[in-house]
Amino acid sequence: MTLLISLMALAAAGPAASCTPSAASNRQIVADFYREALIEKQPGPAFERYVAPDFVEHKPDVPEGTRDATAAFLGELIKSMPDPKWEVLRIVAEGDLVALHARFTPAPQAPQYAIADFFRLKDCKIVKHWDAVAGPSENAKNPQPRF
Repeated sequence: MTLLISLMALAAAGPAASCTPSAASNRQIVADFYREALIEKQPGPAFERYVAPDFVEHKPDVPEGTRDATAAFLGELIKSMPDPKWEVLRIVAEGDLVALHARFTPAPQAPQYAIADFFRLKDCKIVKHWDAVAGPSENAKNPQPRF
């Protein structure tokens, strides 16, 4: 019974409780965070679980650039769209940096956006985020898609 209670407490504590920082663990944390925050559309719980309290957001659209402001921004973004969909295409991790390439569709049948997200982690928590978003191209000269 004591072991079960200990395991439940460890699971509730989030990823940092049983995490050894490495490129592999950082990659998994970002994948889990992205899945919960955007694919499952639960940014509040995802930020609580995977993001450090002193997190810094570098996206210019987010007032203050704090953890709470970023979670609120994403929550409002999700609410403002008919049926937004994020799809992770690839994730690359090196040391404390993780890069994620995603496809974003704001509504069914809407043009798609290419997103490059960059995360820095410390002690198994996300501490910084940068992104670059490319909107749909109307007059693409290159036949290769961004995805």
